[in-house]
Amino acid sequence: MASLTSEDKESYRVLERSLNYRVGARLASTGQPSFFFEILIYLCPNSSKVDLALLEKDLLFLRELEAMGYSLICQDDGCISCETTVPQRNLAAEYETIMSMTQRMLPTHRS
Repeated sequence: MASLTSEDKESYRVLERSLNYRVGARLASTGQPSFFFEILIYLCPNSSKVDLALLEKDLLFLRELEAMGYSLICQDDGCISCETTVPQRNLAAEYETIMSMTQRMLPTHRS
């Protein structure tokens, strides 16, 4: 898998991706790999209809992520990017936590 470059000229590689999240690695300034989780929350996936129940669920998820230390950043496309860096020793535990949370809180199909 080829490395990608972010807008900040940061080299990274996506290890796993779905509609709502990606797990990746990037090189830290020390030359050591640094692992990250990014969860994408689309506030209005169907722009013609506002789903208040879905927005309430998204807000609860965002609050949980923020409490876990994730940074929350608004994107231009109405998406909120939630990201954290994870030490390699905690990667498996964070992965399990995020997979459980996304299955519980994010519908697999948003209409």
